[in-house]
Amino acid sequence: MTFESPPLEPDPYLVALDEVAALDTQIARLSAVRARRVTAARNHLDRQAPVDTSTAGPQWSTARVERVELITELALLTRRTEYRAATLIDTSTALVDRLPATLAAVAAGTVSWEHAEVIAKHADGLEGDALATYDARLAVIAVEVNPKQLEKKARHEVELAQPTTAVERAEKAAATRRIYVDPAADGMASLTLFAPAPEIHAIADRAVRLAAGLKTGGDPRSMGHLKVDVLTDLLLNGETSIPGATRGIRGRVHVMVPAMTLLGIGEEAAILRGYGPIDPATAAQLTADATSWRRILTDPITGRILATDPRDYRPTAAMIDHARLVHPECVFPGCTVPSEQADMDHTEDHAYGGDTIPENLAPLSAGHHRVKHHTRWQFIQNGDDTLTATSPAGHVYTVRPEGRMQPAPQALIKATAAVAAAATTITEEEDLADCPF
Repeated sequence: MTFESPPLEPDPYLVALDEVAALDTQIARLSAVRARRVTAARNHLDRQAPVDTSTAGPQWSTARVERVELITELALLTRRTEYRAATLIDTSTALVDRLPATLAAVAAGTVSWEHAEVIAKHADGLEGDALATYDARLAVIAVEVNPKQLEKKARHEVELAQPTTAVERAEKAAATRRIYVDPAADGMASLTLFAPAPEIHAIADRAVRLAAGLKTGGDPRSMGHLKVDVLTDLLLNGETSIPGATRGIRGRVHVMVPAMTLLGIGEEAAILRGYGPIDPATAAQLTADATSWRRILTDPITGRILATDPRDYRPTAAMIDHARLVHPECVFPGCTVPSEQADMDHTEDHAYGGDTIPENLAPLSAGHHRVKHHTRWQFIQNGDDTLTATSPAGHVYTVRPEGRMQPAPQALIKATAAVAAAATTITEEEDLADCPF
């Protein structure tokens, strides 16, 4: 009599890993399909040939109008930032139009979309045989390395293909330097400095040296915390050496604190302009150090900020401040540019009868202000601090105010009304008592 042992059950850990790898392959294949669809959308828009809709100032070319409309459409439709939408468009069109080997590798699932972004980014400026050689080599290399490793290899391949253009490419890349802020959880945020590599490495080295000196001196903080703290101190309190720059400039933040919260009897969160709700302890520290205060009246029923400034041809300082309080960020859907850095736009163009009143003013970043005037984007104020934005493709988005306090509780409104009514009754009785008849 023979006995057969039952088959071994597959290790669930290994099964899960294999499933992740299989899903990544599917995602890559779908990314190739998406690249073709994005490129098709660009081609269809190109055939529509949208023109500049502005009536004054420098006119945009059809190509620029097309690109801006496509970026803004895709960003909102896919819930991407405009930067990521632009990257999606540029990578997709590069793969479909210029990088057939890389596109084939993505479609086969052997190369990820992240790899494709690296290859497409560094292919910019390559043409002819140099482009074909680069495409073929990187499509093979990408199978064996991760995207960060691929970055170095892509730069090396470009140098081999076009060594004489290194200076021009470096100058072009330097023109894209920027900083941007990304909010995080629990009162934190990230500041990204995108700049030439020598400066970035020098900044990091200085942070390490300053932190190491403090550590040697007995500072109990970790090296990681010290590096952050010394850089923060330098940025906030150091002085620039750039000729012509104003000295003594210090960073400012704006915090909106409900009076009841400030008095310690309310629970509504304080609002840090450009970030959102912050914890009570941080709010208390910021208000304790505040250099100036401004009282803002709100409607107890709706929570809407009240404004009583008269109409004027140009927005008054109070009107501008009101619009920025209602909308702490640019009102273009998805934009996070702080309103202090934005233009003050007449939602209904003043040239076409739009009044200079709080209900017709809203902050638009300089870039989105141009988008509104040069493309087919349309904006309407709804009278309750919300705006309706309609994209060139007909998609509708509602922009809601962030700078609004919560309405007063109904119980408080009723109690206040009761006190007022009682006071009125007492006054009437006193008046009757004084009456000689």
